[in-house]
Amino acid sequence: MAYSKLSLSLRSIAGLLILVYGTSILYGLLFGKYLMVDGLMDINYLLLFLFCAVPIVLGIFINNNNALNMILMISLFFGTLFILVHGALVFSVLEMTTEILARILTVIPISALIIVVVSYFVIDREHATN
Repeated sequence: MAYSKLSLSLRSIAGLLILVYGTSILYGLLFGKYLMVDGLMDINYLLLFLFCAVPIVLGIFINNNNALNMILMISLFFGTLFILVHGALVFSVLEMTTEILARILTVIPISALIIVVVSYFVIDREHATN
């Protein structure tokens, strides 16, 4: 089944939105606290979502061979990484300072970018050998 790049991008954005806010709600219910100070209404959750969505959507539009396999690989690796890191940060007893927040808003999107780049090369190499 063929999907358009726009369709895959919109589905990826929806999935990432569910991942960011869903894990926040889940960890809020489990641990009674959120990663961000103001809970779900904190603008930093939206920033985290947007910063992570940009490399994933760009990766879909750059990949000419098999964007569906690429998005599946990204979803698997980034979803696992995000859930584990988010849970560890919520469970830790660190107070959320602006320095820690800046690091989170930098490191997690960069890890998304790294996963997109690696997925691009893996899918491209796999397509070249077939």
